[in-house]
Amino acid sequence: MKKLIILLICLFLFSCAPKTKITKEKVPPPLIIPPKSAPQIPVQTIKKPILKKKVEIAPLYGKLLSKVEISTPFFNPTMGEEVGIYYTLSKDAKVEVNIYDPDSGLIRTMVSKEFVKAGENAVIWDGKDMDGNVVPDEAYFFTIIAKDEKGHKEIYDPTTFSGGEEHDITQAQINPQSGTINYRLPEMGRVNIRLGISGGPLLMTLVDWEPRLAGEVTEYWNGKDKDNLINLREHPRFKMIITYFTLPQNSVIAYGNKNFDYLTYKETLAQGRPLKEKRGRIDPDVKLSSHYRLPRILDRSPKLIMSFPKTNTFDKQGIPLLTGKTLVHVELDEKDKRFFQDMQFEICFFLDGDFYAEEEAGYSPYNWVWDTSQVKEGEHILTVNLSSFKGQIGVLSRKVKVVHQE
Repeated sequence: MKKLIILLICLFLFSCAPKTKITKEKVPPPLIIPPKSAPQIPVQTIKKPILKKKVEIAPLYGKLLSKVEISTPFFNPTMGEEVGIYYTLSKDAKVEVNIYDPDSGLIRTMVSKEFVKAGENAVIWDGKDMDGNVVPDEAYFFTIIAKDEKGHKEIYDPTTFSGGEEHDITQAQINPQSGTINYRLPEMGRVNIRLGISGGPLLMTLVDWEPRLAGEVTEYWNGKDKDNLINLREHPRFKMIITYFTLPQNSVIAYGNKNFDYLTYKETLAQGRPLKEKRGRIDPDVKLSSHYRLPRILDRSPKLIMSFPKTNTFDKQGIPLLTGKTLVHVELDEKDKRFFQDMQFEICFFLDGDFYAEEEAGYSPYNWVWDTSQVKEGEHILTVNLSSFKGQIGVLSRKVKVVHQE
């Protein structure tokens, strides 16, 4: 079973999917020298999306509590922008409105079991948490609980009927001149874009399960790998995978916070916050993405460090000169150790884009003895993929120079 996971995640990550159509924007060439035409680049999918027929389900609300809407799906609270939450009550009721982060941690209680009159009602959120901090850039959702005087209770919890359904984007446009990737997202979702070589390594996670609005989306990419060593866009075996899973209904994306990111926020300001009450899906047969329930602080690409501890010789550009049996040391970046240190990984090494060696079940830190005497003398690019069995992949490439002793 592990071997199958290994093959899917590591060696065959960029070779298993069928080719699909992609077009490139036509950009007028300069007047003097026309740009070099880029190859047709396929967006490759891990699997074909299977869209299930919608099934009518009985919601937890609709009679006492209805017409739940938001004023906007995105806003910038650092600029004083707000989002309105609207709902209708058929009777007077005690109401509770809570806002949660993507890991179901309580951000703020906007209405705390207060008596609210029947009719249309609104709650305005300024993008601040319970301590008055502007929330980090992320996607947030809310719940509403209403209870009338006879004890009838209805709950609007979007996680019980929406969010988490995974699909693939099979068409995109890559524009080398503007350095952009354009695609259409059918619905608001959390997007993952991986770039690499078919039959070879993953070389970059361009978008790491980040929230995006529905509609036309533009991502910026310089055409190279994560470490800026390879002109990946022009590689004959270049492959791109775009996947997303849906966000809960009426999610809202906050942006503009330059003071701290979500990871820092969860580790410091938001520590120890209450979690939303767990409620199951109304339709238990809906297949959810394996990434949907994972904590955001763990479902990401860890940063890696690669070194050659017993190598003390470098050329003028600082490239390590490797001779004979060389010790290659791979470990997690210091900041990521506390999150990923105890995980088991599949560790794959690639040389110049081709599979070279693997460790089926390894841990960080990891040492590998590489016999460079079997490698052609000269400059090479050594890449490592550190892949967890939950789908997180750390990537790092280093330029090395092999020197054979006479």
